[in-house]
Order: sequence, then C-alpha cells, then structure tokens
Amino acid sequence: MRANRAGQFLSYAVLATLGVAMLQGCARSPAGGFSPGPRRQLIVTMVLAERLRSAYHYFIAIDTDGDPGDGPVPLIATPSTPIPPTGFPIIISDSDVPPQFIVWLSTGIFRQYRNQILIGPPFLAQVSADGKTITVTIDLDQVSTTAETLDVNLVTADSLIPSDDPLLPINYDGLGPSGNSYLAGIPVTQSGRFDNDSSAVPEGAGDAAEPELDIIDWTIEVKIL
Repeated sequence: MRANRAGQFLSYAVLATLGVAMLQGCARSPAGGFSPGPRRQLIVTMVLAERLRSAYHYFIAIDTDGDPGDGPVPLIATPSTPIPPTGFPIIISDSDVPPQFIVWLSTGIFRQYRNQILIGPPFLAQVSADGKTITVTIDLDQVSTTAETLDVNLVTADSLIPSDDPLLPINYDGLGPSGNSYLAGIPVTQSGRFDNDSSAVPEGAGDAAEPELDIIDWTIEVKIL
C-alpha cells in the first residue's frame, strides 16, 4: 500500500520551467488540412481517483535502455541518504539517474525532457473536463529512434521539495503495490494496446495518501501510422 508514505523523494535538477498549456491542438499539414501527426506515436492515459491539483506533479517516466530488468521507479530518501537539489523524483531502478525520457505535468503545463534536457511539449496533451484523466500523445522518434522496447511508469507527487518535518512527508503514487511495478518491455516496433485490466499487477484505488494522487487506471497504445 502506498497510503501515508513516510519516505521523501530524492530528486534531480529541473533544468527549465518552460512548457505548454494544458491543451494542445492538432497539427496542420502544409496544405492547410490536418496531419495525422508523427508516424510513430505513444499514447498514454492516466486516470486519477479525483480531479488533479494544479500544484501537484504528474509524470510519465520512460526507460529506453532495452533492459526489462531495470526501469523507472520513484526514489525514496532515507535518513542516511542526502537529498540533492529539487527536481525529478524518479530514477532507473539499478542506478541513481533519472530515466531517459520524462513527461511532466504541473501548474497546467506539459513539458518533455530527454536526458534531463527540456525538448518542448508533447505532440498532444490534455486533461479531461472532470480533471481525472490525463492523456498524452508522444512522438516516439523524440523518445528514441532505435529502442525496440520501453519500460514505463506513471508517478504522481504532491511536492518535489522534501520537508524537514517528518510529519509532512512527500506523498506519491506509482504503478504496483509499492509504486515500483513499472511496465517492462513494451514493444514499439508495431501497433499495440496495453491496459490496466490485462496487467499482471493491476492498479487499484485507495493505495495513495490523497485521491488527487491516486492512480486507478491506465492505458498505453503504440500507434504506427
């Protein structure tokens, strides 16, 4: 269970604060019509128990190294571990570095980072009218042009700044019972769809400290046009 976690995030430096408003429009072709978008797309949907809070943080974390034995996970500080500068609270599970690709939503702005460098907004990104569903369409060529599989985790956090007060921990959620059950080895060389209902470790409700952080459902679709 991930309710009322007492740990704090370790985190890494956020390199920029630029981003894109909460809703992106469709791309237009040079002839004035609508383009179908990137040839290779990753469409990720995250569903929350309650309307998201603008000041909270919502991440799609992607590991591109092709090794399903490691993947993106939330990083928890311990009393013996120093806390580095504020930033991304996610690492590759067998290292101390952030995943190669991150989409971050906070204060109504979507940002994409590759190797910790801001590369702009996703191709499409929106939040549903009830504020519970986040849908992001990512250009897979921006993630990697060579990776055949990806490891993915969805992470939420109420803060990126660890508190000095142990009674005020950073609360968060991720996939799986401990937040560390990332989706391993998602193939991206052909179209396919993956969802919570068919997952070996389904994501359920009520395992986060706050419903605005509680991930209760997800889908991932690979679309090759």
